[in-house]
Amino acid sequence: MKFFGDPKKVADRIATEKLTESKKIVDEAYDAAKKLLQESYRASLIELRKGISEKFQELGDALKSYESMLALEAKKGILEKRNSIIDQVIADAIEVIKKEKKEDWYRLFIKNLVDMLSLDAQSYGVLVVYASEEDRDLVKDIVSGYESIELADEPIEILGGLVATNKDGSVKLDYTIDQIIKENEVYLRGVASESLFGGRYI
Repeated sequence: MKFFGDPKKVADRIATEKLTESKKIVDEAYDAAKKLLQESYRASLIELRKGISEKFQELGDALKSYESMLALEAKKGILEKRNSIIDQVIADAIEVIKKEKKEDWYRLFIKNLVDMLSLDAQSYGVLVVYASEEDRDLVKDIVSGYESIELADEPIEILGGLVATNKDGSVKLDYTIDQIIKENEVYLRGVASESLFGGRYI
């Protein structure tokens, strides 16, 4: 094998060319890596922004949900408090009725009930009336003037008024204060609410 030219110059030229080529390859690789990193950075930044935006949306939705829950709980608490006050007012009214049963209005109330029952007796025959323990003497005195009305031997647990049945128990007539309150509970609560709160929330 024969060599032509100066080996040192050839070596220098090859080294220079290889160095230039290697540098070019390195520069291209660096540029490619830099571009890749920049693209990766941009993609990561976009994802980060998207993630932050989604988290803010989730937090916003959670906050709205929490605010709605708090508003609902507050409204529920207000309604419970108002109902509790109305319950107490009705309970107080019932206590007043109990205390005033010894007054003339209550005797007249029982007398009117017995008069009505005497008319019912024309259709049902003799009626047996039931009264509370504390009303038995009053009712016994009033029904003594009616042949079609009898006082039952046993008292019943009621606030006031009378319950009547025919002899075989197939008919029951409820003229108790308890039943009157039950049938008018919505109206009574409305009256209490209007008087206490003007029909509005507390």
